Amino acid sequence: MDDQEDPWWDDDGEAPTEDPDGGEDLFSKLDADGDGVVTIEEFEQGMAEGPTLTGEVSTITMDDGSVLGAPGEESPGGLSDSMWFVIGLIGAPIALGVLSLILTVISDSLYEDGWFYDEDSFLSAEGTVQLSGEDYTVFQADFDGVPDDVDWYQMGVQWYGDYAGDHADCWGESESVMPIVSDDGRGWNSMECWGESDGDVYMRLDGSTGSFATKRSDSPDWANIDGEEAGASSGEGIAMAIAFLGAAVWPVGLVAGMVWGFTKGSSSFAYGMLASIVVVPLVLFGLCVIMLVVMVGSGGGF
Repeated sequence: MDDQEDPWWDDDGEAPTEDPDGGEDLFSKLDADGDGVVTIEEFEQGMAEGPTLTGEVSTITMDDGSVLGAPGEESPGGLSDSMWFVIGLIGAPIALGVLSLILTVISDSLYEDGWFYDEDSFLSAEGTVQLSGEDYTVFQADFDGVPDDVDWYQMGVQWYGDYAGDHADCWGESESVMPIVSDDGRGWNSMECWGESDGDVYMRLDGSTGSFATKRSDSPDWANIDGEEAGASSGEGIAMAIAFLGAAVWPVGLVAGMVWGFTKGSSSFAYGMLASIVVVPLVLFGLCVIMLVVMVGSGGGF
């Protein structure tokens, strides 16, 4: 074997034996002519005739779950987890705010039902009346907005004129603790006054006419009345209940939304609502700070 290359089996010069398990070893398979030498041609031919991998090529799929939703979770409604998170963060708080605003407006409108207000700037003198043996000049104001059946009211009267340079602002209500009776048998309620003018002022309401008895001879410059129509208080209970619902919408809505999201809906929606508890107040606070900075920067003040 002088003209051939040394065989590439082990140093003992012996060809590899068969597989101890009884199968033919790799060397025997490659040595096609059985001469104990594997040439390059035999090696390439043996490798070409080796087993071939068959089957379809497939790819490793990645779950599209993200931090906004649990892996493998199917979002309800066909929306993505990101969209549900945005709805919980922005959409749901806006909806709750609109609902709360509507309930508050309804409550305020029910409170206002039965309330009335009117004023008059052209009061006229209508004679005098005696109270506790003293003469008082009576000035009258026309309040056309007063209903026929009044449950409670309060009136105010003011003098801006130049009666000794005095200014007077008086106020009184129908449920006066110490009413006084005039010489003609009519009841008058006392008024509290502020200003430089001394003397008592009394008031009474006859239908839509407000009367003011005073020691001053100059006519008042302005008078007003506001009060509640009889029977209007029956709607206060409903108004208070609606006002309570308007305030309770926020906590109840947030808790209900998170419970639904974590149990039957999308957990991303629940996380969005949970984040809105912190994010929305921070955004509002940030807007207030920005407005304050803008006002200060533009030279505005309080």
